[in-house]
Amino acid sequence: RLKRRKLNDQLKNYELKLQHYEDLYQTEINIFESKLIQTSLNHQHIQADIFMTLLKCYLSHYTNRLIRQIRYKEACVHVKLLRQHRRHFLSKQQIVDVYPQIIVDVPKISLNRIQLDYLSKSGPNYIRSNQSSLHSNKHQEKHVQQEHKSIMNVITRYLIREHHIPLTATIIREFSQHLEASLHQQYMIPLSYLNIYRTRKEFKLMKSIQHRLQKEKYILRETDKSGIFHIGNSADYEKKTEAYRQKTGAYIELDSNPLWSVFDKVILLLNDLRSKKYILSWQLGKMMPKRETAQLAYLCFIPKPHKAGTPLRPIVSSMNMPTTGISKFLDKIIRSIFDKHARSTTIIDGVDLIHRLEAYTTNGYLKPKTYLCTFDITDLYTMLPQEESLDILIEFL
Repeated sequence: RLKRRKLNDQLKNYELKLQHYEDLYQTEINIFESKLIQTSLNHQHIQADIFMTLLKCYLSHYTNRLIRQIRYKEACVHVKLLRQHRRHFLSKQQIVDVYPQIIVDVPKISLNRIQLDYLSKSGPNYIRSNQSSLHSNKHQEKHVQQEHKSIMNVITRYLIREHHIPLTATIIREFSQHLEASLHQQYMIPLSYLNIYRTRKEFKLMKSIQHRLQKEKYILRETDKSGIFHIGNSADYEKKTEAYRQKTGAYIELDSNPLWSVFDKVILLLNDLRSKKYILSWQLGKMMPKRETAQLAYLCFIPKPHKAGTPLRPIVSSMNMPTTGISKFLDKIIRSIFDKHARSTTIIDGVDLIHRLEAYTTNGYLKPKTYLCTFDITDLYTMLPQEESLDILIEFL
């Protein structure tokens, strides 16, 4: 109780100090303004309004800095009070936090208990608090404009294509203004100092974790099945990836980057199809790659700690390949046809499997001598022969 009373008294002192700064500011600015006006009456060449504007800007900036310092200290005190209240509450209720633990697959780790607990509690799906306090207003304004442009591009294309609304329509202009105002409110609104304190604290904690992992050459990565973090040795990763490449022979390391060669070929092909009127203009827009986001596909690995020896699962990331637009467009066309014919032999997920087994039992197919078999693929790689794939697709269609 004594400690809590002292903390509350400290908060009151902060508020009094804050009010003192505000009163001092108003008093000094009024005195200076009256003197400046009197001086300008005696000397016509002195422009009092310009001086006052500049001075108010400076004093406002200085005062806000003092206020931020006090509010930050207040936030620290509030956090202490909340922690004290939470410890007292947990001691009475006997509530225990339950969360999956991070998997540490190295002999020695320099992370302390606070850092490990943060990685365990947060996990890959952790929603971070508002990060705007870590960036300047200029950076946030740029982010707002990028977000606004991205949303408007999608909305306007849809309205033009589906509802034939012209780009110069009043409704589009009004929507754009409302959207920009809403984004400004979401990104630029001042945060509470408790949120700022929490954000900065988590940012420092993440930076310290990143520094220690890089120093020891450890890799932090999400696991394959359980959806938690795994810490492994980079040398172990390199050893396993090289063994995988040697065993499968599926991938080779490139001596040069063929990205722009592939990019130019895709552009040439699409323009040729359009000039021959094999595709429409909107179809060309769907498949046309963007130079500013184009990226070569790359191979990465995620750990599988649920299996002996923690093997690695290979993943080919090709989201920004020049051919991705063509792939997505064709998938959208062919997918419905494929699903229609292959649905009876396709199991989507675990729930679908249970429904299939129920129907299997109802139809009398499940007998005492029925065998249910499963199989596991080792050294999976997602590389199919292109010519063979096209032949299969042509045969299917």
